[in-house]
Amino acid sequence: MPTQNNSSPDVTAAAILNVILEDAARKRASDVHIEPLADKLRIRFRIDGHLEQQAERPLHELETLLNRVRAISSLDYTSRLPQDGHFELTVEIKDAQEKSIPKKPEKNKEPAPLREALAALFNDGDEVSEDVPAKEQDPAPPSSGMHPSGVYVLDVRVSIFPTVYGDAAVFRLLNRSDILIPLDDLGMNPEERNLINGLITRSYGMLLITGPSGSGKTTTLYSILQELKGKDKNIVTLEDPVEFYFGDIRQTQIRNDWGLTYAVGMRSILRQDPDVLMVGEIRDQETAEHAMRASLIGRLVGSTVHSNTTIGTIARLIDMNIERSLIAYAVNGIIAQRLLRSLCTACKVADTAPSKLALEHIGLKEEEGSFMKAVGCKECNNTGYVGRMGIYSVLVFTNKLRAMIVDRAPFNELQTYVEGEGMRTLRERAAEKVKMGVTSIEEAVRAV
Repeated sequence: MPTQNNSSPDVTAAAILNVILEDAARKRASDVHIEPLADKLRIRFRIDGHLEQQAERPLHELETLLNRVRAISSLDYTSRLPQDGHFELTVEIKDAQEKSIPKKPEKNKEPAPLREALAALFNDGDEVSEDVPAKEQDPAPPSSGMHPSGVYVLDVRVSIFPTVYGDAAVFRLLNRSDILIPLDDLGMNPEERNLINGLITRSYGMLLITGPSGSGKTTTLYSILQELKGKDKNIVTLEDPVEFYFGDIRQTQIRNDWGLTYAVGMRSILRQDPDVLMVGEIRDQETAEHAMRASLIGRLVGSTVHSNTTIGTIARLIDMNIERSLIAYAVNGIIAQRLLRSLCTACKVADTAPSKLALEHIGLKEEEGSFMKAVGCKECNNTGYVGRMGIYSVLVFTNKLRAMIVDRAPFNELQTYVEGEGMRTLRERAAEKVKMGVTSIEEAVRAV
């Protein structure tokens, strides 16, 4: 049985939360899941798009922890309805060898760092000793996917949702040091970079970035804004949430509780005389139509849409009941993107027996290259992967494509036309990364 902790519940909860979020930030996790199960509390991190279990705790610790989260997120303690909130937290990340965490030995298994740190907070079990330092490790190498030492500001979005065993919490972590990446560092090849440069140097028109949640759309949009900003341009944004504060760009946070929705903001934003307008997400017909009309009267407009492909984005806009002619003549281009996990260079090995079905899915044949696969080692936390890379499919609208959209050409004909004009699909881009040996066949299949 765990020994009782003499600290106040709130201090203990604050310490638990700091340990969890510091570890999540160090591992570059995008999400933290705190999940009540039948007989325990499970903590998992989403790292490079995959959920990985980090620790388990007694179920009775849940309510104290969530009350701390509710307090700093300004949420209602008494409500048992789903709630969304937000807080900021500054965490300090240290190299592994700087820490001396008491650990509880496990038979044939080295405890994970988060389990050790949480156990130390509660002095779990008789075997824990203040005199037993954690196993000394080398600092995480640059390729390991770990954040280097330093102080980081986390912007944490909170979702609390009721389950049969208690409230579950999911934290979306936005590390401000990660969000702003120069456009040249996003991993685009020269062809993709040139196409995008042509789209963002136009003085008007709309550029849409599409992909599922967590595919890096906002990062790409911010990189484009960074490229465009200057003394001769007035850049105005509508965002929900503002994920990075530029300092020299006029940014507005959507506030539904005030009645400031995307649609409401778009009705007035042109009076702010923008040269460049960034709309965080196209969610409804009214927002889309305002944004597109702004692009037709001399503004460069960038936004994101939840869709899977470039042509799928056109279909999505039509489903919103937006006129085909407005889509055809307002939009200059669409970027579809995904994130692929990169194989760990320390442990990847040749894939001598690749799945023919998987190769078929991404349009490759066994004789086309020497493929690599994931293994797992200490450098990659036994996942086989370290970090992620972007793949991009860039569609530039032509007069012929605009005419086909207005004339209600079937979507399969649009797809055939744009591929014939040279647009590379996400599947082709993923296959290129597999042939280069920087990702695995399985990862490419998962992503596209």
